[in-house]
Amino acid sequence: MKYVKNIMNNLRSALTTNPAMIIYSVLIAIIAWFIISITVYPTTPKTLSNIPVEVDITGTSAEENGLSVISYETKKVTVTIQGNRSSIGSLSADDLVASAVVENVTSAGEKYLKINAISKKSDVKFDVTSVSPSTMAVMFDKIDTREFELSVEAPNIKAVEGLYMDNGDFKCTPNVIEVSGPSTQLDKIDKAAVIVNNEQELDTAYTFHSSEVVLYDKNESKIDTKNITFNTNDFTIDIPVYMQKKLDLSYDLRYAPANFDADSLSLEMNVNTINVASPNTELEKINTWNIGSIPLYDIDWDFNKSFELEIPENYKNLSNISTVTVKLNTDGLAKKTVTVNDISILNAPTNYNCTVNSYGLVFDIIGPEEDIAEITEKDILVSVDLLKYTVQSSNFTADATISFPNYDKVWAVGLQKVSIEAEPITTENNND
Repeated sequence: MKYVKNIMNNLRSALTTNPAMIIYSVLIAIIAWFIISITVYPTTPKTLSNIPVEVDITGTSAEENGLSVISYETKKVTVTIQGNRSSIGSLSADDLVASAVVENVTSAGEKYLKINAISKKSDVKFDVTSVSPSTMAVMFDKIDTREFELSVEAPNIKAVEGLYMDNGDFKCTPNVIEVSGPSTQLDKIDKAAVIVNNEQELDTAYTFHSSEVVLYDKNESKIDTKNITFNTNDFTIDIPVYMQKKLDLSYDLRYAPANFDADSLSLEMNVNTINVASPNTELEKINTWNIGSIPLYDIDWDFNKSFELEIPENYKNLSNISTVTVKLNTDGLAKKTVTVNDISILNAPTNYNCTVNSYGLVFDIIGPEEDIAEITEKDILVSVDLLKYTVQSSNFTADATISFPNYDKVWAVGLQKVSIEAEPITTENNND
């Protein structure tokens, strides 16, 4: 017993006094641990992080149904594997690939898919014990292309004071855009607009360039353009600037006797002025806007006529007035019916003997009360000018001209017709 104790004491003394022996002991322990771990525990787990996730639909039910992958949030996963220590010991995240399992995806929408992981190295075998996360949400939809007309929004573009600018006249080239993206997203689009972000005051027409397109839904809310593409992002925007002016409304009085005092005629319009804009300076030369012509003989006691305002295409009606109504103000006027038997023929052809078959021409006249009370048949001249007629038949009708030489504020109502008999003049008649 004493002998064993001596051996142990000598060994302990050698280990504590000889450094080389200490190193050898440590190496022997490591080798012993390695041998034991390989023989006793041949497999081991290993966790690899930041492994990219792929979503491939080639040959799947999703592809067969015309679906595409729109988006997914999960981009990387953590995978735990188990295998032979010598095989998996050197594996890194770059040696594994993770992919979504696309099965039974036949309709658009968000689908939750299982995630698998495999080795890129075919000679390395291991078991996948866990994938975190184990599933991922993937949005599927059909990709479509549709066309939308483009409007222009230029919120910070103004016309200088005194000039006019209409957003509805802004012209975008091209004026139609093709929008491609998920069908469910395209279904929300109500309109498309090109945005001009410049801040500027214009005193003349100007051209801008823009590449920004905004999509709106029916509630005027902006639509997220993620996953949406456009066929172009190069737009030219022409913005016209107009001169504007307030003009008095006027009319032409037609077929009035030469001595008629047109200023005495009291015709009232429901509006007297109109605000007009033009893309040039032509308005500087205009003081009135003519609504049309009114034959004097059309103006009866209850005269009330509407005129459609005709505005040239390059002009703008800023007053938003489409019609003007004109009526006769009868204050201080009177009306009566007269009969005239004396009718003159003017400019009769020399080869015809023309006579009037109409006697007792009856018509109404209107004028100031005092004039109407005084007028008699002798104050009324009725004539028929045949210069504008080609006399070919024995009987025809012609327009009569009625005037009041001594009364410049009186007129006849209605276009009066007179029957004319034309007899050819022969040589025999001339000898008689």
